[in-house]
Amino acid sequence: MALAAGLGAGAAQPALAWGGNGHAIVADIAEARLTPAAARQVADLLALEGHQTLDQVASWPDTIGHIPHDKGGAPETLPWHYVDIDVDTPAYAAADCPDRNCVVERLPELARVLGDTHAPRAKRLAALKWVVHLVGDIHQPLHAAERDHDKGGNMVKVSYYGDTRNGHLNLHSLWDEGILEHETGLTTGPHYSIDLARARHEAEVLNAAITPGQAAAWSPQGLPGALDATVTAWANESHALARNVTYADLPKTGDALGDAYDKAAWPVIQVRLEQAGVRLADVLNVALPLPAATLVQPR
Repeated sequence: MALAAGLGAGAAQPALAWGGNGHAIVADIAEARLTPAAARQVADLLALEGHQTLDQVASWPDTIGHIPHDKGGAPETLPWHYVDIDVDTPAYAAADCPDRNCVVERLPELARVLGDTHAPRAKRLAALKWVVHLVGDIHQPLHAAERDHDKGGNMVKVSYYGDTRNGHLNLHSLWDEGILEHETGLTTGPHYSIDLARARHEAEVLNAAITPGQAAAWSPQGLPGALDATVTAWANESHALARNVTYADLPKTGDALGDAYDKAAWPVIQVRLEQAGVRLADVLNVALPLPAATLVQPR
């Protein structure tokens, strides 16, 4: 079963999706907004692998998808990170998620695993890492859209301020990390390593900009029962942004992107990172409502 394989796979080198910096920022915003009860349980689960903060594990799900089974990976989990909804359709439909194998279906399932206090702790830890990651993924517009079967913009080659990455820069990777790194100065090093301290500083800046009114408006209502519908709504938000900004603001001719595109895209990216952080905290606070000492924690 794919879920079992994905939950049990080991760690490896990070890959991309929001980039390591984006996923770390979402995790950091969320961690700052956890209730004391949820924070205690998060710390308890992270300690199983010697970690202290959510940003340390936020990109783990990317790693296992690009590693073969015989080396401890779970390539069958790659479809869990996105849902391809054609930009010319109005919204998500069940047909967009064959075999229920996409982020819209997997995220609520994994949140339920996390909240199952009778599940083995190792399985709940894996679910925690997936939830942290997938809440980030579903807020990236191109993780919920495609045009002309371009695989979420992966097939659209672009130039960004003259940078083509030797022909390898595409629209998807630009939204995953290119624009974020250009605007913040964050970088990705060898083996996709990032400077967590710098990412945490950027998270602090974004988190401080979130008003109480925004946080209240963004927070999902009726959890945990409404999580399936809530996740679908998040995917539809990303889909609409992909249609109205990501694709709509591409130049009519040529693939050179610069100030004009950046001016439209960067505010969207900032808000989506902020929203993902606020909403991730809400999901974790609902899934982990009780003090860790009161829970049954099978090993």
